[in-house]
Amino acid sequence: MKKIKADIYLETKYPGVAVGAVLLERGTVLIDSPLKPEDSRDWLAQLKKAGASERRVLINLDAHPDRTLGAQTLQAEAVAHRDTARQFRRRASIFKALKQETGAEWEQLSGLSGLRWVMPRVLYSEQTALQFGEEPVRIEYHPGPHPGASWALLPEAKVAFIGDTVSVGQPPFLAAADIEAWVESLDLLLSPAYKGYKLICSRGGEAKAKDVREQRRFLKDVESRLDRLGKRKAKSKESEKLAPKLIEKYKYPKKYEALYSQRLKHGLKQYYERAY
Repeated sequence: MKKIKADIYLETKYPGVAVGAVLLERGTVLIDSPLKPEDSRDWLAQLKKAGASERRVLINLDAHPDRTLGAQTLQAEAVAHRDTARQFRRRASIFKALKQETGAEWEQLSGLSGLRWVMPRVLYSEQTALQFGEEPVRIEYHPGPHPGASWALLPEAKVAFIGDTVSVGQPPFLAAADIEAWVESLDLLLSPAYKGYKLICSRGGEAKAKDVREQRRFLKDVESRLDRLGKRKAKSKESEKLAPKLIEKYKYPKKYEALYSQRLKHGLKQYYERAY
């Protein structure tokens, strides 16, 4: 567990996504959930040692299973964007780990069947805030990578948890993306409004300005390549052939090659079919 600033913590060791926590006087704000129940219990134990309150609120930065499947163990009230809640409503209440090939982390794990989704009970459309101490934790909708994608912001501490808006050292999920809106969100991160902020992304931990710019270049490259396929009315299967060239832009351990390659192939095909 890494202490980012006073009472703000980050943990990157669990499979799934990096998770965060803000320890405040009247409650603990959790940002996303570890995937595995035992990891969630470990996370709570670490936070308890750091002085966390047992009154907990969980922010879902979007509805992706990698960040929401393990929420049951956290025993926290969930807050999410209304589009994130819509994604939950489309799912069976009890998770069944049927074989999928989206390139998600949960697909690499066993023993997840039988977990229950935690339905968010507090919803917002554009922004809201949690006031458990002197500084509020702001939650803002910033579309792009997933429906309902949001950021958790601590303006005084200049810390922003930005979910999948940036991914460091691995390709992003494209299947449900809105690339045009995503680029606008990245431009905001590069603007003076976020100068001096620590940017914490869910896939890779802390992100620098160069990572934001690289993410932007990658998305524009994807858009350009898919545009060319669309103009010649190529079949959606053709989009998968873009993956080997695109994945060369990332440096990652060899053991993740098959997972990340599948993530790109699936994402490109789904995006192409939906947008073109």
